[in-house]
Amino acid sequence: MAIKNILITGASGYLAQFIIERLHTEYQLTLADIVEPEREYDGTTFRKVDVTETSEIVDACAEQDAVIHLVALVRERHGKPLSLYADIMVKGTWNVAEACVKQGVEKLVNISSISTCPPAPGVGLPYKVGDDFKFGGGDLFYALAKYLGEQIGLAYHQAHGLQVIHVRPGVIAGDGLNPGPSEPENVTDPWFVYVDPRDVAQCVVRAIESKEVEYGAYNAVAGRKDSRFDWMKSKEDLGYSPEHNWEDIPDSS
Repeated sequence: MAIKNILITGASGYLAQFIIERLHTEYQLTLADIVEPEREYDGTTFRKVDVTETSEIVDACAEQDAVIHLVALVRERHGKPLSLYADIMVKGTWNVAEACVKQGVEKLVNISSISTCPPAPGVGLPYKVGDDFKFGGGDLFYALAKYLGEQIGLAYHQAHGLQVIHVRPGVIAGDGLNPGPSEPENVTDPWFVYVDPRDVAQCVVRAIESKEVEYGAYNAVAGRKDSRFDWMKSKEDLGYSPEHNWEDIPDSS
């Protein structure tokens, strides 16, 4: 079935604007969030939705062909209690997946993170999806919540046949929280972890358009040889081709 109607959760966030810009002329978009986006987009509809409220997200998923799930604790998340991560990121994602199944949604594109898979010591770089990883103490609540979100998607794919594609962005540049990349003095391993939000949006579009992938997780990072996370699998399976690669910073591979 061709995808026509798409619900975007977390539609007022920084990354969402780039995704909406890429999609709103080609699809019927319903923008869902607890606050309305500052910018208006032609042909879109806003719906106030709290993903932690089951009934609200179930109602919002009615007559949707796909859902792009962006809700997360991103800015100013440090110091927030565990319960908030559990409610918004874990329970919220679970509610979205359940709503997709209840309403017959075909595809869920879940915005995850490279934080779900910190490369384990000794693992070859760039890190490929499926390689060994090991969590550290830094930003553990966020990393674990994103990981659990992926496991929810996997469970609903296995149990109900929901198509699920996890997009794992690198460090998103330009959002006002993350400083931009700068060349390190001594380089021994692939180090570049950044991505331009326009390229994340491109990866999301490719995930929506994909006809072959029923389930998978894909890194969305800059297209550099010194990227710490592999992006070639995203290219092979989805057609991802990052265009903003910081050519002013020498590739240290």
